[in-house]
Amino acid sequence: MIRRTLFKTLGAAAVLSLGAIANPALAQDKTIRVASVTGPSHHHNVSLRWFADQVAARDVGLNIEVLDGAQLGGERDYIEGMMLGSIQMAQVSTAPVAGFIPEFDLFSLPYLIRDTEHFKAVVSGPVGEKFNALAEDRGLKILAWFDNGYRNVFNKERPIVTPEDMDGLKIRVMESPLMVNTVNAMGGSATPMSYSELYTALEQGVLDGGENAAGNVLNDRFYEVSSYLSMTQHFRPPGIVAISMSTWNGLSEEQQQALIEEGARLQEYEIALTAEVGAAALAELEAKGMKINEADVGAFRDRMGPVYEDFTAKHGAELLEAVQNTQ
Repeated sequence: MIRRTLFKTLGAAAVLSLGAIANPALAQDKTIRVASVTGPSHHHNVSLRWFADQVAARDVGLNIEVLDGAQLGGERDYIEGMMLGSIQMAQVSTAPVAGFIPEFDLFSLPYLIRDTEHFKAVVSGPVGEKFNALAEDRGLKILAWFDNGYRNVFNKERPIVTPEDMDGLKIRVMESPLMVNTVNAMGGSATPMSYSELYTALEQGVLDGGENAAGNVLNDRFYEVSSYLSMTQHFRPPGIVAISMSTWNGLSEEQQQALIEEGARLQEYEIALTAEVGAAALAELEAKGMKINEADVGAFRDRMGPVYEDFTAKHGAELLEAVQNTQ
């Protein structure tokens, strides 16, 4: 009797197991965690959560979980982790990517992107395709390009109008030699530092300021530790949403296609949202007491010759000219 009961139990288990294989709805969905250094209210994470909802609606057995607020470390950690396969997916800026794929330095050049339409044409055209291939060769598959808007200098000492106003100010930049050279050429003292450490450094007086888009200054509350935001508009480096190739290769063709299609929609969504957020952020920062001023952009641009010469000496002029000639 016991033996017959055991066989019946095993048989039932086998049927259930086979049923799960035959019916994908009974199989557990795959969860992909996407890492981000910015806080939950930042529009990048708003965009990523929107993306997660779109992927879930495709019903292809994929869940996207957004881990914001630098829960998994800094952007360099994410990039290296995706290459090694220990991080599944992340949203990162192109500047730290250049530490692993040098050609990405192109996007850190000052005064490179003319406006939003130029940005979209660059990342969606042959230049974008070239960089997608470079990233894939190093273990990253780019699903979407993010527009970060123009970056401006903020600090707690004084308004910045001319390069002379930057003298003596320690300004945080991303961990990119090209960005260091740019802020130094602008007249400041560039200090590379992880984004997650910036607020504390300003609060403790280790640094005088930073440089970022208005939406970031607002969402990460830098107005609490800085008084001035000056519209230098010196950088407009994009971000990317990338998935580790080891994670990508573990997906079905249907899942991959869903991520490609929804990634394209995510790119459009985020670029439009960046424009809205940037304008609203400036108004809110001003309402919170931050002093916002226009800067002599031409005077800063005129100082960038050595930065461009250094770039072309290292990487050649082909990619730079491709961006400049993109209409």
